[in-house]
Amino acid sequence: MYRDPIGHRIKIMNQLMKRSMDKLMDQTPNKTTLMHSLVIGYLQDREDEHLDTFQKDIEKEFSINRSTTSEMLTLMSQKGMIERLPVDYDARLKKIVLTDQSRGYNLRLSIGMEKMYKILTNDLKEEEIDTFMIICDKITDNLNKNLK
Repeated sequence: MYRDPIGHRIKIMNQLMKRSMDKLMDQTPNKTTLMHSLVIGYLQDREDEHLDTFQKDIEKEFSINRSTTSEMLTLMSQKGMIERLPVDYDARLKKIVLTDQSRGYNLRLSIGMEKMYKILTNDLKEEEIDTFMIICDKITDNLNKNLK
């Protein structure tokens, strides 16, 4: 069977990053997932910019489908990480906001993400990091084109 050397490495890196972040954040599997952590960080950034965030924004930012996003946000709401609040201008829309619990978590997460970046880039030159980012962006574009 053919094993895609790029996809295989991406999968391995994804798993190792998840386990490393869990270790850095002292997480157990039944607590906040890496994806939840990324969404919390995204919501915090948007709040800091005074931007309302809706489910479609999260779908677009993380390239995940509607049903997956809906399930994830429902779970995050049940765990007290987010709230879905109505907006004045459209009764159908609910903006997604962080709870105080998640804002506190995000401060710890930010420190963990900085540590993770240092782990990921250890012994890499700036030029290598730049090249890696360019290659990742091209692979992402290729995957997006394939989905259209």
